[in-house]
Amino acid sequence: MNESTKTKKALRGSLFALFLCIVLLIGTTFAWFTDTASTGVNKIQSGNLKVDLEVATAWDDNGTVTKWESAKDKTLDFKKAKGAEEDQILWEPGCRYKLPEIRIVNKGNLALKYRLKIDGIKGDAKLNEVIDWTIGDNTIDEEKVLNAGKNSEPMTIQGHMQESAGNEYQGLSIDGISITVYATQASVESDSFGPEYDQNAAYTISAKDANGLTKAIKDAKAGDTITFDENVAITPVVEDTTEQTLVPQTVLNKSATLNLAGKKLTVDGAAADYGKASPLIMNVDGADTNVTIEGDGEINCEAGNNQVYGINITNGASLTIKDGKYYGAMTAIQVQKGSLTIKGGFFDMAPTCKAQVPQYAKYVVNAIDSAYKDGTAKISITGGTFVNFDPSANPEGTGTSYVADGYKVTSEKQSNGDTWYTVVKK
Repeated sequence: MNESTKTKKALRGSLFALFLCIVLLIGTTFAWFTDTASTGVNKIQSGNLKVDLEVATAWDDNGTVTKWESAKDKTLDFKKAKGAEEDQILWEPGCRYKLPEIRIVNKGNLALKYRLKIDGIKGDAKLNEVIDWTIGDNTIDEEKVLNAGKNSEPMTIQGHMQESAGNEYQGLSIDGISITVYATQASVESDSFGPEYDQNAAYTISAKDANGLTKAIKDAKAGDTITFDENVAITPVVEDTTEQTLVPQTVLNKSATLNLAGKKLTVDGAAADYGKASPLIMNVDGADTNVTIEGDGEINCEAGNNQVYGINITNGASLTIKDGKYYGAMTAIQVQKGSLTIKGGFFDMAPTCKAQVPQYAKYVVNAIDSAYKDGTAKISITGGTFVNFDPSANPEGTGTSYVADGYKVTSEKQSNGDTWYTVVKK
């Protein structure tokens, strides 16, 4: 074997050894990258909010409550003075009647804040106009906080008939009332950063029918959420009047979120006696009123003709639409004075109106012309689909658009001949 051959063999051996070392090093490095470590983690449990209202049903000789029962679905009767006739509650100016003691029970594992509301009058609701309800020295709807698993102190609700009540209240009676507890999370529990995460938790107030919606709006405070538990159908009431062209069936005049929760709010246009005015499902009213509609539900003018409107915005109110379906005859949403922001949803004419006056589709979303020109009526659209109406195509005259900057309109022809215009980001 010559010297050159030996050198080549040695070189090949060295290269093989070097390769083997590299492979081993790579294996070692790869194993280090895939190494793992673990530790036990405490159980994660979500909180629950559960509240109950209880009423005293038994007392000892000293007047101490010995038995509490749930007040759900009960009407509370007034206490009578000792020796008074059992079947007689007589209201007269200055008199006072009180109910059995009640208490709030927090049955969940989260602290809550709550408000009480008087409703469900047993007797003449008109008499309630001149009765002041209190709990001790406090008004009945004062907000209070109750920690998890705790009971409130017993509370006695008292009704006082105003001394100024006039003769028109004679002969009326209230024999009992119902009470509703509205509760939501209180800013007590903390996360890793503190208790602030739920400090703005809003109350949810349920609406089950037309009367329930009116009551929910009355009971709501700024920031509350009004949630539909059922479809709400309104039988319109329209007076013969020359003062109004639209008569609202519902007025929302406080800042709130309207959560349709997949339900429908409708007015039966065929049942309307129009006279000289047209029914309006909802009027969003007031300079300090900021309303958001969400929950992917439906507001529908089930019109018998083309004179039933959906929503009207007045006196500087602000309305934001996040989603849902809206049908008008001819207008689904109109801005008389205020602002409308549409982030999503589906907007069309009611079927009967579409059949009668299809050319009015351009009014499915509309601003009063003079108010739009002077800037007191504003519409800004960043999403949603509009049937046979392009919100970017000069809705208020040449060069005007309801579509916000940075957005555009796409169109799609439907098999029934309609054209859908959808607002999307550029």
